[in-house]
Amino acid sequence: MLLSLIASSQSSLNDYNMAIIPARFDFQKEDNQYRINSTIKTFLQQKGFEVYLTSDDLPEGFMDYNCNKLVVKAIEENTTFVTKLKVEFRDCKGKLLFATDLAETREKVFAKAYNQVLLKTLSTFSKANYRYSGKTYFDEEADEKIKNRDVENVSVEVVKKEINESYVRVLNKTNQKELLLYRTSNPNVFLSIYSGSNGIVVSKENNWFFEYIDGDKTASEKLDIKL
Repeated sequence: MLLSLIASSQSSLNDYNMAIIPARFDFQKEDNQYRINSTIKTFLQQKGFEVYLTSDDLPEGFMDYNCNKLVVKAIEENTTFVTKLKVEFRDCKGKLLFATDLAETREKVFAKAYNQVLLKTLSTFSKANYRYSGKTYFDEEADEKIKNRDVENVSVEVVKKEINESYVRVLNKTNQKELLLYRTSNPNVFLSIYSGSNGIVVSKENNWFFEYIDGDKTASEKLDIKL
């Protein structure tokens, strides 16, 4: 039973539907050389992944938290007359979740050689039996954004307000501590910490409330702030 619990807590390829690919792998002399990177991107898109190269125009907030996506790398293991390649899928901590089979060719023209081995190695991705589990990383992402913030016992009396694309920062007049409200897709809902509790700040009838879990129920506290 213990081994089953440990196994179920470990991440797997099926826990991800987003991926990031370096624009240049270690063995390449320029971005997307031989179109290796963009070919992997297209392949993963066909498998249902939301995937980008690091050189792409990334969606807002895509890189704010990285542990909800795979890091994909092509690994070259060439010898003098043989081109060898495989593709690795790792989590944000570097743990290997899956690797395609090492493919090889003796083709002498580099562009053709890399194209051949890339298609061969990607064809073995089917061995992963990939099927997205539907796992979400909302709680982990929220914790990452608001961790290490000293916001306990923040007063609602605001002397200064700072607004940017990711958050709204309000400064307490009395003790100079700050309250950070992280934006979500809903303009009337923010992620935050207040009085030591994780929760959300939500607008209701032109008033703002901090809502959080207190034991087995949801608690709500009115905040006298204007955003």
